[in-house]
Amino acid sequence: MTDADVHLVAQPRLDTVVTEFHTESRRLRSDFAGMVWIGDAPPEETGMMGPDYRRRPVDSQLFLPDTHWYDVDALDDVEVQFAVGLLQVPATDRGTQGLVGAIAEPEVDFFEHPEGLDGVGLCLSLHGEIWSNVGLSYRITVLARPEALLRKGETPQADGDDES
Repeated sequence: MTDADVHLVAQPRLDTVVTEFHTESRRLRSDFAGMVWIGDAPPEETGMMGPDYRRRPVDSQLFLPDTHWYDVDALDDVEVQFAVGLLQVPATDRGTQGLVGAIAEPEVDFFEHPEGLDGVGLCLSLHGEIWSNVGLSYRITVLARPEALLRKGETPQADGDDES
């Protein structure tokens, strides 16, 4: 359970069909990217997060708002690559760098649809402990056979905040 608001804001997803180098088979490449704000989301006017210095656990599983839905049986050769990076840590009232805490071992997994529809979608899991508001960026690339795709993911709304 996370003792802080978590806001996930997706960037436009990029979908391309590529040819695998060694086998020359066609693969669907989907690139998912966005921001995760843990704690308070920054105001749009400044983009700067405010300091809220208190120790809070983070244990969140976030479905990507633009995830595709895949046939789990067709993902036997799927390849997933991801990166999560610290983007912003608020300064203290004295103008010094604030405390972060740690987001340890972020994970990306496929999970069943939360409303029981067919398919599995991408879920970003974040675990750790923060001492201030934190901004993270994420980028996830999925390579799968095109026939593994059951349903195209939604296009996120402009305001796109999901809380958990």
